[in-house]
Amino acid sequence: MVATLTSKGQITLPVGLRRKMGLKAGDKLDFKLTERGEVVFEVVKSGLEGLAGIAKPKDGRRRTLAEMEAAIAKGRSR
Repeated sequence: MVATLTSKGQITLPVGLRRKMGLKAGDKLDFKLTERGEVVFEVVKSGLEGLAGIAKPKDGRRRTLAEMEAAIAKGRSR
């Protein structure tokens, strides 16, 4: 998939990529440059969406208080 950089430094993500990732207007993306010079990104989850799955982990294992506090601290650092 190819995107073109505008004079304002903006790109439009191809519609196929947006659909596959479930992206919509207003979603935030966090871009990082790897040591190999590759650009990677992830969707920034915020608000209630960022809490999805916290109460019922996919692996079914209960989280300790220390694990929950670490997750909260990690969320604050973003």
